[in-house]
Amino acid sequence: MDIRRCYDLFLTDRKVSGCRESTLRFYEYVIGKLIHYLTSTDSDSSVEDLQTHILPFFQHLQQQNLSPSTYHTLFRGIRAFTRFLHQEEYVEKEIRLPKVKQPHTTISPLTPRQMRKVLHSFNSNNYLGLRNYTIVRLFLDTGMRLGELSQLQLTNVNLEDGFVMVHGKGGKDRFVPIGRQMVKCLWRYMKKRALTDVNSSPYLFLTQQGGPLTSRAIQLIFKRLGKKIDLDGVRLSPHTLRHSFTGAGMGQGERRRVGQKGETRRADGEGADR
Repeated sequence: MDIRRCYDLFLTDRKVSGCRESTLRFYEYVIGKLIHYLTSTDSDSSVEDLQTHILPFFQHLQQQNLSPSTYHTLFRGIRAFTRFLHQEEYVEKEIRLPKVKQPHTTISPLTPRQMRKVLHSFNSNNYLGLRNYTIVRLFLDTGMRLGELSQLQLTNVNLEDGFVMVHGKGGKDRFVPIGRQMVKCLWRYMKKRALTDVNSSPYLFLTQQGGPLTSRAIQLIFKRLGKKIDLDGVRLSPHTLRHSFTGAGMGQGERRRVGQKGETRRADGEGADR
C-alpha cells in the first residue's frame, strides 16, 4: 500500500480518536517530512518497503543539526505512525526504528518574585494588557496547558461557583477550581472583552479585532514579553508557568498577594496582539 494512502488513514484514525488540531498538525509535519524524503530520494513509496528507508531517513535528520529535543519529537511522531501500520496489518512485521534517547531537560519554575515581575509588566487599563495579564494569571492559578487555555469558551467559565471546565487530552473534561482573586480578574476581563466581541465569538480570549486567540498567538505574546523583562535566564513560556504552578506550590494566599499587587501596578510589556 502506498505510504500516502496510509498517511491519510492514519490522520483519519487520529481524528476519530479525538486528537487535537495541534496534534494532527504535528503528525502532518512529521510524516510529511518522511514522505518528502522518500520522494526527494526517488525511494519506493510502498509501506512494505519502508523498513529499508527508515535508517537513512533518521541519518538524514541528524545531518540537519536538530536539537536533541526536536529530533526526539520527530522520532515519536514516526513511531506512532509505524505502530499504526503494524497494528492495522498494513505491514506484516513491526518496523524497527533506531534507538533515540529522550533528552533530559530541566524547566526552571518562576520564583514568587519573578511571578510578580511578570504580572507587574502589564497595563491592565487597556484591553490587550488586561487580556494578557488574565492569561498569565490563569496559567499560574490553574496549571492548565496552552492548548487547553486557548480553547476555553465563555460557557466553560463558572464565576459564581469558582471553577473552569477544561477540555483536556484525549477528549477528557475536568473541572479546575479558581481562587477568588482569579474570579475577580476574569470578570473584569470579560466586561472589557464585551467591547471587543463584535462577532459574538464563543471563545474566552480574543484578539483586538474580535477573533479567537490561537495557541500560536499566545506563544508570540510570551516570546515578546520575555524579551522585555529579565527573569535571570529563565525562559518565559506557557509551559514555564505550568511548571511554576506545580513546582513552586503557589498556594491561594500567595496567588492572592501576587495578584493584588499585579492589578495595581503599571509598566510596559503587554506582549503582542494577534
